[in-house]
Amino acid sequence: MKKQDLLTALETVKPGLAAKEMIEQSTSFAFMNGRVVTYNDEISLSHPVEDLEIEGAIQADELYKLLNKLKEDEIEVEIKGGELLLKSGKTKAGLTLQQEITLPLEEIGETGKWKTLPEGFLNHIRFAMTCCSRDMSRPVLTCVHVSKEGVIEGSDGFRITRCQLEKEMPIKTFLLPVSAAIQVVRLEPTKIATGDGWIHFQTTEGTVLSCRVFEDDYPDTKKFMEVEGVEIVLPKTIEDILDRAAIFAKRDHFLDESVTLTIEDKKVLVESKSDAGWFKESVRMRYDDSPITFSITPYLLRDILKETSTCVLCEDRLKFEGAGWEHITTLRRNAE
Repeated sequence: MKKQDLLTALETVKPGLAAKEMIEQSTSFAFMNGRVVTYNDEISLSHPVEDLEIEGAIQADELYKLLNKLKEDEIEVEIKGGELLLKSGKTKAGLTLQQEITLPLEEIGETGKWKTLPEGFLNHIRFAMTCCSRDMSRPVLTCVHVSKEGVIEGSDGFRITRCQLEKEMPIKTFLLPVSAAIQVVRLEPTKIATGDGWIHFQTTEGTVLSCRVFEDDYPDTKKFMEVEGVEIVLPKTIEDILDRAAIFAKRDHFLDESVTLTIEDKKVLVESKSDAGWFKESVRMRYDDSPITFSITPYLLRDILKETSTCVLCEDRLKFEGAGWEHITTLRRNAE
């Protein structure tokens, strides 16, 4: 078979591997029914694998690294004596094959009828997840809230992004953990289906992503979205400044990245800081009220500025609004 075909399948399902084997075979690739499957208790991924008729589990790290090191495009595969034998050119290798698959895939249960995702779903998920919390002391805020009515929102208690689809969702309301939302955006599925405690997504290539949903009631954010105040316009050059500031906003996880904007003395100051260094740059703008400061994910602000540079400022909040979405962030009023 083609080495790249197998590598592509493994790369697709790799995010479903566990970092440590708390569950048996959760650090393995499981091959079953013409597909390769991974499972880590939070998500499960499966992808079709053509021309590989094997059943069993193989340690993921060794198989993936070996395939990446092989120089030939073609590989021969054979099962013999409890091993998966690989041959590529002059290279031969054998990997232990656990022929009994023990992953608790039965927990995922049956998948409901596949339904088409509404237009704009992925963009709204991507937008909303940037505001989700990483603090597990309030776990509901570590999820993207997707309502039957087509509202998709995320918040960390200080920021809220609230989006509205043109059509309602074809399934009931659910809470999608942000770690799963990242995989949804990565895979770009076109179909969705419900399960018992799980939500399933399917791509045009046949990849299936199953996500364990969080059971809780999401707080009512609508009342916080009403903002009345003065309209201000951020300068056009701020997009270029953000590109430079983002270099020093790097964190272990992109959702933790942030830049700080301080508006005072008719200018806006953009700042960022990381272990590698720091950055500051200011630009003139029309503003002569009391100084304010807020923090925001740089790529979120870049996405906002593609649609609008105008926002509404009130005593404690700053609000941006565009077609089908609203974003607010709390402010710090600086001492003059």
